[in-house]
Parts: sequence; structure tokens; C-alpha cells
Amino acid sequence: MLKTGKLWSLAVVASTFIGLSGPSNAADRYAGLSAGQATVKDFCDGLSGDLCDDKAWTGRLYAGGFFDKYLAFEGGYRYVADSSIEISDPALGQLALDASYHMFDGSLLVFTPEYSNVRLFMKVGAQYWRQTLDASVSTAGFSGSDSDTSNGVSLRTGVGATLGITERFGVRVAWDYIKDVGDNRGTDLKNFKSDMQVFSIGPEIRF
Repeated sequence: MLKTGKLWSLAVVASTFIGLSGPSNAADRYAGLSAGQATVKDFCDGLSGDLCDDKAWTGRLYAGGFFDKYLAFEGGYRYVADSSIEISDPALGQLALDASYHMFDGSLLVFTPEYSNVRLFMKVGAQYWRQTLDASVSTAGFSGSDSDTSNGVSLRTGVGATLGITERFGVRVAWDYIKDVGDNRGTDLKNFKSDMQVFSIGPEIRF
């Protein structure tokens, strides 16, 4: 799986540069960054709200290029900070578990015509992800920590809108849905395979 992940990452990068090198007209290429909130949908299943937080900060860098007026290819990198579980029991001690994610993506985007400087889009593509689980346990007679990683490729889709402030600068708002992210081996505590939803906003430059 690790080799597959590396090959996918290289494919995303190569395809992005191909997409960027193709168009020659002004504003046919773009790049941006965004920040927002990710919800790891099934992360807290079976746990009470005061023990688990399935929402995490996320940031993404991306670049893309248009094949024509309505169709574009885009590649990006996303980091999702820790979703966390904390359990404290007088008899069992304390357990803390954090999950974070590094992600590389490649997608096709379909845009609508522009209405008052606003363009809507939908996207579909693939997401390479790498999940890191960090666990720590502390009891009266023992304390320790461990970490584990898993990786894979998932379907990603979503919708969004871009608002043109000037000819070269705009703002993007997006919602992303990523299917089956994370480790499906499971533990005595729970299974860490889950769908993920991301809401984000950020500046975009066209060139």
C-alpha cells in the first residue's frame, strides 16, 4: 500500500504540472490556500460528547489549470489536525488518543458560467491519505505511549463557489466529502475508518 501511495502522490504532482503548463491565456491557471473545519464523521460513534471531539482544524494548498472555459484539473495537499478522544476513570486511569491526516488529492472540476463575478463548481477525484494515531495511557502503575500509521486512496467529491474580487484575485468557499478515510483494522476501542467532511474558505490567485 505504501508503494501505491507514493505512486499516487507522484501522479498527482505530475498531472498538476501538466495541467498548469497546458493553458496559455491569462487567468487560465490558479493557485490558492484555504483553512476551515474537518469533521471525521464516525470518529466519535459510541462515545459521549464530553469524551470525544470529531472536529479538527484543516488547511490546504492547491493549484490548477483550465482545459477550457468550464473544465479544470486541480491538485492539492491538505493537513487535518487532531481529532481526539480523552477518557479519564479513577479505576482505569487516563487514555488519550489523537488522529491526524496528511492528504494529497487530484480532481476534475466543472464550472458554471460566471454570474456577477461568482462561479459555482462541482468536483470529483481521488484522495491519497495518511492517518497517524497517537495514543497515551497513564494509570497508577503504568504509563506509556505509542503511534501507528495507515494509508490508502479514497474517493473525494464536493461543491463550491469562487468570488472574483479583481481579475487576478478571488475568494473560494468549498465543501469536500471524502469517503472511507482511515484505518479499518479496528481495535478493542473502536474502528477508525470514517467519512470526512470539510468546510473551507481562502484566497485564490489567477495567472
